[in-house]
Amino acid sequence: MWIDAAWSARGLAALHAMLDVDDHTRKAMIQFLFDEGFWDAHRLTWDAAVSKWNDGKNPSKPGFFKFGELWALALRFDRHQLFLAVMEDLAYEVRRTPTEERRQLLLERMTAAVESCEQTLNTTRTELARLRLSTVPRDVTARSSDAAPLRFSRDDDMPTGGF
Repeated sequence: MWIDAAWSARGLAALHAMLDVDDHTRKAMIQFLFDEGFWDAHRLTWDAAVSKWNDGKNPSKPGFFKFGELWALALRFDRHQLFLAVMEDLAYEVRRTPTEERRQLLLERMTAAVESCEQTLNTTRTELARLRLSTVPRDVTARSSDAAPLRFSRDDDMPTGGF
């Protein structure tokens, strides 16, 4: 059996390690969920939000936390216990990327995005230029029917029998 009571208990302990915080931090976390649009302040009073917070840590309650809420809280409040427990359970070694290394990775992503954008812009500019050229009227003179047919330069390499 993959999922057993011990596995569930480890997950719940990690969830509580992430979310069992002092009152000040809990209020900030709840406010964050409102501010970021996870929870609707028009439909949820503060007292109801506190109750929802408490219910969210109980898997038998219908208001159990959603994945996106937990991910956002982990990111914003540096509370990674649940996600570290998941990685450990999946047998991954996790290390925090040092700030300078993270900065370099982000700059590399930015550079790749800029290069891709420049390539797309250049391609689009070329297509627009072709479009403008194709709409410019050309001086077309009538040819007599006994004149030699126009040929593409590649036609000279083709056998006389066609394809």
